[in-house]
Amino acid sequence: MNLQSILRPIADAAQWSFKHIIEPIGPTMNWICIVFAFVAIAYWLRRQKNYTQKALKDGTTI
Repeated sequence: MNLQSILRPIADAAQWSFKHIIEPIGPTMNWICIVFAFVAIAYWLRRQKNYTQKALKDGTTI
Protein backbone atom coordinates (compact mmCIF):
# COMPACT_ATOMS: atom_id res chain seq x y z
CA MET A 1 0.00 0.00 0.00
CA ASN A 2 1.37 3.37 -0.96
CA LEU A 3 0.22 6.95 -0.57
CA GLN A 4 -1.20 7.05 -4.10
CA SER A 5 -3.68 4.27 -3.25
CA ILE A 6 -4.93 6.37 -0.34
CA LEU A 7 -5.06 9.77 -2.04
CA ARG A 8 -6.59 8.68 -5.38
CA PRO A 9 -10.03 7.75 -3.91
CA ILE A 10 -10.09 11.01 -1.95
CA ALA A 11 -9.32 13.00 -5.10
CA ASP A 12 -11.94 11.07 -7.09
CA ALA A 13 -14.55 11.74 -4.40
CA ALA A 14 -13.72 15.45 -4.37
CA GLN A 15 -13.95 15.67 -8.16
CA TRP A 16 -17.24 13.77 -8.17
CA SER A 17 -18.75 16.04 -5.51
CA PHE A 18 -17.73 19.19 -7.39
CA LYS A 19 -19.07 17.85 -10.69
CA HIS A 20 -22.36 16.40 -9.41
CA ILE A 21 -23.23 18.46 -6.34
CA ILE A 22 -21.56 21.86 -6.21
CA GLU A 23 -21.52 22.71 -9.92
CA PRO A 24 -25.28 22.13 -10.46
CA ILE A 25 -26.07 24.28 -7.42
CA GLY A 26 -24.30 27.19 -9.15
CA PRO A 27 -24.82 30.64 -7.66
CA THR A 28 -27.02 29.25 -4.91
CA MET A 29 -23.92 27.98 -3.12
CA ASN A 30 -22.50 31.51 -3.16
CA TRP A 31 -25.66 32.87 -1.56
CA ILE A 32 -25.63 30.13 1.07
CA CYS A 33 -22.05 31.05 2.00
CA ILE A 34 -22.84 34.78 2.10
CA VAL A 35 -25.90 34.30 4.30
CA PHE A 36 -23.96 31.97 6.61
CA ALA A 37 -21.19 34.57 6.92
CA PHE A 38 -23.65 37.33 7.85
CA VAL A 39 -25.38 35.13 10.42
CA ALA A 40 -22.03 34.14 11.91
CA ILE A 41 -20.87 37.77 12.09
CA ALA A 42 -24.14 38.85 13.72
CA TYR A 43 -23.83 36.06 16.29
CA TRP A 44 -20.21 36.94 17.00
CA LEU A 45 -20.98 40.66 17.40
CA ARG A 46 -23.85 39.90 19.78
CA ARG A 47 -21.58 37.69 21.89
CA GLN A 48 -18.85 40.35 21.86
CA LYS A 49 -21.34 43.00 23.00
CA ASN A 50 -22.34 40.80 25.95
CA TYR A 51 -18.69 40.16 26.87
CA THR A 52 -17.91 43.87 26.69
CA GLN A 53 -20.90 44.79 28.87
CA LYS A 54 -19.89 42.18 31.44
CA ALA A 55 -16.29 43.44 31.44
CA LEU A 56 -17.44 47.04 31.91
CA LYS A 57 -19.71 45.96 34.75
CA ASP A 58 -16.94 43.98 36.46
CA GLY A 59 -14.31 46.65 35.80
CA THR A 60 -12.01 44.27 33.94
CA THR A 61 -11.58 46.27 30.74
CA ILE A 62 -8.22 47.61 29.76
